[in-house]
Amino acid sequence: MASAEDTSNVFEPFSVRGSPFPLSVVRSFLLALRDLPTLSRYFGHLTLLALLLLVIWDVIPSDLQGPILPTELLALQPASEATGISDELAYYDYPASSGNTRYLEPGAVPFTTRAMHSILPIAVPQRTVRTTVLTYRVQENDTLLGIAQKFGLKGTSLLWANDALADNPDLLHVGQRLNILPVDGALHTVVKGDTIESIAAYYKVKPEVITSYPGNELSPPYALQPGQKLIIPGGTKPYIPKRVTVYEGPIPKDAKKGSGSFAWPMSGFISQKFWQGHQAIDIAAPQGTPIVAADSGFVAVVRFSNVSYGNTVIIDHGNGFQTLYAHFSVIYVEVGQSVGKGELLGLCGRTGKATGPHLHFEIIKDGIRRNPLAYLP
Repeated sequence: MASAEDTSNVFEPFSVRGSPFPLSVVRSFLLALRDLPTLSRYFGHLTLLALLLLVIWDVIPSDLQGPILPTELLALQPASEATGISDELAYYDYPASSGNTRYLEPGAVPFTTRAMHSILPIAVPQRTVRTTVLTYRVQENDTLLGIAQKFGLKGTSLLWANDALADNPDLLHVGQRLNILPVDGALHTVVKGDTIESIAAYYKVKPEVITSYPGNELSPPYALQPGQKLIIPGGTKPYIPKRVTVYEGPIPKDAKKGSGSFAWPMSGFISQKFWQGHQAIDIAAPQGTPIVAADSGFVAVVRFSNVSYGNTVIIDHGNGFQTLYAHFSVIYVEVGQSVGKGELLGLCGRTGKATGPHLHFEIIKDGIRRNPLAYLP
């Protein structure tokens, strides 16, 4: 048996609730705290083991798990037989703990395993595929390509469904009504002499693509009527590059010549890029934002108009390049004036056909419109 002196070596004055506490346990705990990574690893292992046990218990059939219910409850008569309450949620009469008072308390029905879809009628929504043409009203700051992207279409599909824009996409204006196809392709208006075969050949698709499309509502012998509208899924129209007429007037004696290196004509953000239906870039900015010459040259054209491009300036750079600036609110230059790179031409506006204030900017090389983004820094 240990002496009193030996006992004093084992126990320190530290105590818990009045009882002496072994110093070795305290030391072990402090040493364990120094090795936190080991404790974290052990804790992680225990946590994973607990989760695994929970998963195993959850997948065991309920009839193997067995209910944990008091024997008195199993002997009771469910109130559903007397009240008509469904067996999914029944009520039982429990004996009171004292006296003759009885209480009605909720209790789950033993061994009830009903799927939710068998209890509540859940209707799964079915998405229908549109096969008809919609009409869209152009809003403020809309662009042709932006409208097409709203409906998941290519920009060309919007052009080929609206004859008013096919030749000049810049005629887009607020309040205009546009045909919106259900699929990428084209919208054809039947004229006298048209046949399914001739229409298919023009749009480069097979005849059955047209006749089998539900939105066309066609049936043999496929008799067509002038004015009838046909959706051509996947149809394309032949692309004809547009040429513009360069300035051929006299060149001012003091005209500056361009360097071939272009600068941004206005600060803002690109609201519409260069593509087949829009051979320019649109730079959106607040009304009155300064517009400057992208390179040195002379003013070849100044046009004031309320249609199409609106107020327009064309600069000839004397090296095969011309630049076109459209939709000015105010123009400060005149025809024949020599301008330097970065010189003020006017202010941004929305004259002509425009859905918001912006600059329509073109770079023309030898009469062909080029992508300005290939020349700008």
